[in-house]
Amino acid sequence: MSQLTRRTFLAQTAATGAAGAFLGLGSRPIEAAEPLVKSTPHADQLGWRVGFSAYTFRALTLFETLEKIADVGLRYVEMFAWQKLSPEHAGVTTGPELSAALRKQLKEKAADCNVQLLGCYASLGNPDAAKTFFEFAADMGLQVIVSEPQEGVLDAIEKLTEEYKIDLALHNHPQPSHYWHPKVGLAALEGRSERMGFCCDTGHWCRSNLEPVEMLKAVGPRVKTFHLKDLDDFGVRGAKDVIWGQGKGRIAEILAEVKRQGLKPYFGIEWERTADSEPAIHAESVAFLEKTAKTLAEG
Repeated sequence: MSQLTRRTFLAQTAATGAAGAFLGLGSRPIEAAEPLVKSTPHADQLGWRVGFSAYTFRALTLFETLEKIADVGLRYVEMFAWQKLSPEHAGVTTGPELSAALRKQLKEKAADCNVQLLGCYASLGNPDAAKTFFEFAADMGLQVIVSEPQEGVLDAIEKLTEEYKIDLALHNHPQPSHYWHPKVGLAALEGRSERMGFCCDTGHWCRSNLEPVEMLKAVGPRVKTFHLKDLDDFGVRGAKDVIWGQGKGRIAEILAEVKRQGLKPYFGIEWERTADSEPAIHAESVAFLEKTAKTLAEG
């Protein structure tokens, strides 16, 4: 896998008209500080939102992460609750402990970067902690909380999703994580509110030797969000990230199944290979998604 830079990505993709149109390139010099992705019209047409899991840039603070996302040109982020807030507030993490003043600064920083704070990965260990986090999420305008709560807390969380109009998305880590297989989450969510669903970590499905398309057929309308990953191997716990479409993570098949079901989820790039990465790597992933979305939208 090549480690692309902004310069090499622009030089490569500007050579084709399709890539140039996707990136919005014209006569502007490649050194210009313009976002790499100007738009995702075909993903938009399918009702798909594309952004980042902030965990991709976990070596950075959240403020720095928002700047990286702006460099790529995407407009959404799923935060994680233990990320440091900013270089000036490195002792503060992203969660309910944020003061009103720091919450305001975070909202302003996100607006300055043209990035929407869509959701947050958090621990919801007990009903009180869950309520505190839902209150924070509501104040920040979040739409979804991604978590892996114990099943005994789900009754309380279900009430909170209805009270605050914020979804819960159960996330899967590989076995022996409790929710490693969708059948566990489906059983736990049976009969519960439509606001209770899944954050589908496709990379962890692949690492667990689970075929993503079959898993998507099982969870269906409960899909809320994705941690979308392509990997250099399948069925291997230690498989590493690669650019979407370049590995064995079934990305094209996943997108086709999402289209077949008429789902309109949030796709978050979650890059685990490194704790920081060049924006151009992720712009190339988005280019693959947009090319695939074009084929699906026109099919």
